[in-house]
Amino acid sequence: MSDDGSKKDDGSDHEEEEMGLTKEEQDKCWEAFSAFDKDGSGFIDANELKIVLEMMGQKTTEEEIYRMIAEADAENTGRITYAQFVAVIAEQKKNQSSSNEEDTLDAFVALGGEPNGDGSIDAERLIRIIKEEFEMTIDIEKLINDIDEDGSGKIEYDEFRQLLSSSD
Repeated sequence: MSDDGSKKDDGSDHEEEEMGLTKEEQDKCWEAFSAFDKDGSGFIDANELKIVLEMMGQKTTEEEIYRMIAEADAENTGRITYAQFVAVIAEQKKNQSSSNEEDTLDAFVALGGEPNGDGSIDAERLIRIIKEEFEMTIDIEKLINDIDEDGSGKIEYDEFRQLLSSSD
């Protein structure tokens, strides 16, 4: 970011990459930020932040928006720079990722696994739940065969995580 508030493109995106955003996510951040920074000042406000986050698929409450602004806007200006915006997006992505991991573990435990990720779940039970209770039409048997490398009919936590990520 240059002094005039514009994004400097010198080919190095190291700061954003270190924050855990892909090049595509960085591009989306810049596109979204720029769309709301109409005057080119290099700042957006709280209301604009909420709209930008929604455009990027991030669902947030008013309370979360104000918390993010308070964390990103140390000077309490009510405005956020592009660098602060990228930090907010990276934090949202990190929080969503850890929340997804918790949800995955919760599902594993609900199906018979241990809370610490040990144990396994029965493949037949999972197939029955997917087909009968959720009435999903995915080829769950093929997915399970692909990940159950030892053919045990038991799905360990790592395999379960792999199964969920392959069905996206």
